[in-house]
Amino acid sequence: MYGVSLLSDLLKSNSALLNLGVSAINIIVTAGCAPLVDKLGRKVCLLNSITGMGISSLLLAIGIINSASILSAVAVLLFVSSFGLGLGPVPFILSSELVGPEAVGATQSLALAANWTATFVVAQFFPLASERLHGKVYFIFAGLAAFFWIFIAWFVPETKGKKTVDEVWGRERRDD
Repeated sequence: MYGVSLLSDLLKSNSALLNLGVSAINIIVTAGCAPLVDKLGRKVCLLNSITGMGISSLLLAIGIINSASILSAVAVLLFVSSFGLGLGPVPFILSSELVGPEAVGATQSLALAANWTATFVVAQFFPLASERLHGKVYFIFAGLAAFFWIFIAWFVPETKGKKTVDEVWGRERRDD
């Protein structure tokens, strides 16, 4: 969301060109990685995505604190690429696969509402946090990435290849 303004501040370059580059990378990575969701699995893609986003957040913090503009630029591009690998598309797939058909609409609505709420919170508070904490704000993102990596690894089941919600959750199907 704020990658372009961050990059333009760091690289003193054309903001429109940077915006185009970031958007192009997002589209290319998301389209290129789309088959991986079915090949590797949803959980693997999510965990790799969060790992990349966490590492890039650490690199971005280090780059900003040490005025290393090239490191910061690479970190932003890695962050966008990592997002496209899993955390961007996979939650929308999972939200329909973790519940039975009768709950898909409500679950996807809740997932979308959570996504937009998180986007709103970041949009509202990131500029203030960034101004007060400078590059250190990205340590918070790295910490959140570590927390959510553990949460997903522990609590989110793999849905790849599962045909029913009972299979996803490891329940025996009862035909009463």
